[in-house]
Amino acid sequence: MDFTAYFILISVFLISIYDFYNLNKIKVTTSKCFKSSLITLVISFFIIGPLSVVLSMIYINNNLKHEVFLIIAATLVAIFNFIRINGRKVIYGKIVRDEKSVFTKINNKIIYAIIILFFIYLFLLLIFVCFKYSFIIWDYTPSVMESEGMLSRRNIIVFINNFLHSVFGSLSNKFASVLLFFLGTGIILFICTTGYAFLNYLKKMKR
Repeated sequence: MDFTAYFILISVFLISIYDFYNLNKIKVTTSKCFKSSLITLVISFFIIGPLSVVLSMIYINNNLKHEVFLIIAATLVAIFNFIRINGRKVIYGKIVRDEKSVFTKINNKIIYAIIILFFIYLFLLLIFVCFKYSFIIWDYTPSVMESEGMLSRRNIIVFINNFLHSVFGSLSNKFASVLLFFLGTGIILFICTTGYAFLNYLKKMKR
């Protein structure tokens, strides 16, 4: 295994161990501690891959290797879990969120603002990519592409290209071009209708 694999495995195991330790410290039963730490381990491990793909999609340039995004994703997952784990307490035998914890305080307006800005950026990026490559691939000669053997942005493109090529043959690039154009248009319509509905909701709330 390379450094990236070791980094991911060590980070998720440390998160899981810390989750077990934290729950045991607040007098949770050993079985619940083990169950929670195991869930934390599995979810943290499997969320790193998709998160790294999302991060690589946000970063438009292809100068960085995908291993860098895997390390960034693992670090973000570790930080999130550390804050989450420290924001719990036990009341009448049940694990609940501590309202005075850092996680709870951050989880309000700041988190909502970050999420909204992230999705705005993501939608704008998707619109740009859809229209840009809609015109670029129109004149491309369709062909089967080879994958790199790991989860990455290129492999997603390779899978879609090969699937369309197997279904539409020599017209796969035309179909993909039209599909991207309508996808970009659909995203614009979705943003406009959602934004209009949200503004109307805010007006009603003020009355």
